[in-house]
Amino acid sequence: MKLFKFNLVLIAVFAMSLANCTHDDAPNIGVDPGVGSSTEQLLVKKFTTAPTFDGEIDEIWSTARPLLSAATVTPAGDRTVPLNRSSLGNLSLEPKDLFDPYTGESYKYSLRGGHDGTYLYLLLEYEDEADSRDRESFYFDPATKTWNRENKYANHKNDKFYEDKFGMMFPIKVNGQYPAGFAAGTCTVTCHGSLTGTAAGTKSTRHYMKNAGELADLWHWKRNRNVLSQSVDDGYVRDSEGKDGLSTANGRKADAGLSMYNDSPVFTDPVTKKEGPKWVKKGVENYFWITDAELASGAAQTVTGVSDTGVLTLSNGSTIDPNTDLVAYSKGFGKKRFPTITVNAGGADGRSETQVRAKHTGSGWQIEIKRKLNTGDPTDAVFVVGEEIAFGLSIFNNSAIAHGMSNFKTMKIE
Repeated sequence: MKLFKFNLVLIAVFAMSLANCTHDDAPNIGVDPGVGSSTEQLLVKKFTTAPTFDGEIDEIWSTARPLLSAATVTPAGDRTVPLNRSSLGNLSLEPKDLFDPYTGESYKYSLRGGHDGTYLYLLLEYEDEADSRDRESFYFDPATKTWNRENKYANHKNDKFYEDKFGMMFPIKVNGQYPAGFAAGTCTVTCHGSLTGTAAGTKSTRHYMKNAGELADLWHWKRNRNVLSQSVDDGYVRDSEGKDGLSTANGRKADAGLSMYNDSPVFTDPVTKKEGPKWVKKGVENYFWITDAELASGAAQTVTGVSDTGVLTLSNGSTIDPNTDLVAYSKGFGKKRFPTITVNAGGADGRSETQVRAKHTGSGWQIEIKRKLNTGDPTDAVFVVGEEIAFGLSIFNNSAIAHGMSNFKTMKIE
């Protein structure tokens, strides 16, 4: 099978150094399937028969010329404030570069495209040896009798607790014009660093369009959070809303529609002021999300209390005392650490309309994507038969922000 990762530039980095860690033994990635290939242009073939949209690789895909490239994690600039709560304000406890300890990693990918006159189909395959699902899980610290979360931003190579993701970005025409500079810079033109006003726990790099009125379409697939919607989390990038140069200038917005997840997982006890997880499945091991349906049925519980010793009281009246099984709730490898999200199937709306069927093969991701060429939504890119459109692609390997980037690509639609 094949391996893959998407490169959507979520933080602008202009250095395009080659990777130290490319997996040269990745099957098929980087191999011409017999119909030619390109390292810069994705040729979207006119299909006479659309592929079965199920995440498997139909024979029709063998007729599509692949874009063969790699997404490389390059330096992103020094951290100016600590990002992890565990650092307690001490910047020296975190790596210097924003993308460390991922810097230098590189992931080969193959991207193929086709259309049937109504829908665009993409097949993305990229390298990734692990299906990463452990996303900032809650663990219990017996020394302080507190519940904490694994770091969102890895401090070292054995400190990676996040879901796999990929992203793509396309320009949107406004009044007949694409964003200035997008054809040459793709995702990099939306990323602005060294912003002022940064506070601890926030980043000094943000995505927004430099000029008022400009838009870019942003597809962001999240392995855990999109597990039920089977879609990307469709959004767009707009201008800074008058905050150009400030760390509060966040131009990333979600398309209209139902959110597929809740990732605000902290419960604070009103009496003890102790924090803990908001949702649990008592007695269950190695789970990474909770569905809204499980909460509604009682298969999962909400937390209603956190004692001074860390004992959790649940919505069904039962309790969980981590002190009786410290190994199960321990940092890093405890089997009963708690997840940080609830998920649902999303809605039949603009936020979920770019559909995804994803399969981890054991050596990488195999992902089919389907979206209408023209959705009619002004915050979506339009894919026009006979025209080219620039794009960037990003791959997040068990990472919150550090991503391999593959920019300056174009898509030609037959």
